[in-house]
Amino acid sequence: MVMLTGRLVKTVTSDGFELQGFWIDMGGDTAVFHSHGTAGDFYTHKFIDVIGGRVSGMGVSFLTANNRGHDVYAYLRRYIDGRVRWVQVGGAFERFEDCIFDIEGWLDFLEGEGVRRVVLEGHSLCQKLLYYQSLRSDRRVAGQIYLSPGSDASYMYYSLGVERFREVNSMVRRMVEEGRGEELLPRELAIVCPMGALAYYGYMSEEGAGNLYPYHDPESPRWEALSKLKEPMLIVFGGADKLIKPSVDVAARMFRERGGGSRVEVRVVEGANHSFIGFEDELSEIIVEWLGRKFM
Repeated sequence: MVMLTGRLVKTVTSDGFELQGFWIDMGGDTAVFHSHGTAGDFYTHKFIDVIGGRVSGMGVSFLTANNRGHDVYAYLRRYIDGRVRWVQVGGAFERFEDCIFDIEGWLDFLEGEGVRRVVLEGHSLCQKLLYYQSLRSDRRVAGQIYLSPGSDASYMYYSLGVERFREVNSMVRRMVEEGRGEELLPRELAIVCPMGALAYYGYMSEEGAGNLYPYHDPESPRWEALSKLKEPMLIVFGGADKLIKPSVDVAARMFRERGGGSRVEVRVVEGANHSFIGFEDELSEIIVEWLGRKFM
């Protein structure tokens, strides 16, 4: 068992949400910031502990932190006009575009801790990091690491079939337009957790803002967000990841082809699943080796 030494920390986003995380401060100007996936959190996956230990061991600070989409259902403190209100969010009800506030809030926290260079690290729902940086071009972001970057729209495309996928897109869009975004969708559409229409629309539909690397559509203009990034990127897949559709090989090839050249490195950990269970050491070795080459 990996035991990390650090402290629990909080930040408040510019739209008032209080978020929690765990901060390992190594005193330098560089940090890795880990962002969890759908309905996840900052502490459950073992690979977070292993990566945090290895990264801090090389003298780089490490932050693992919640966003408003943590857990399936979550009640968050929100500060509005000097008062505290409890607001239900979590993975079932988050609005994808609000990831801007969460990432910015944690980058502001890191800047307050003296950090000048941040490597964004995401698991599964890595579209949030890409969305943020494609809109903000934040100079504090020095690099990005995507672990098991899933295209949820592609997963639904191949799981439902083309016709049903389009039907669901239309249904969910209509629900959101009618103000029914918090209504839970049928079980067939809940691939990770119970899912409200607004959350589904954000990154599981064709039109969603988070459909940024559609593996089912190599010619989609959505790939332009990835190709326009300037900072170095490391993409790591588990070779046995069943959540990557149509296949890990296709996804890895598309990141290599659409990622903008040599600044993007793609690695595959053979035998590993979506959460790298049993392969945490191999994953962390890939990450620290890349960090050492790019930032040390």
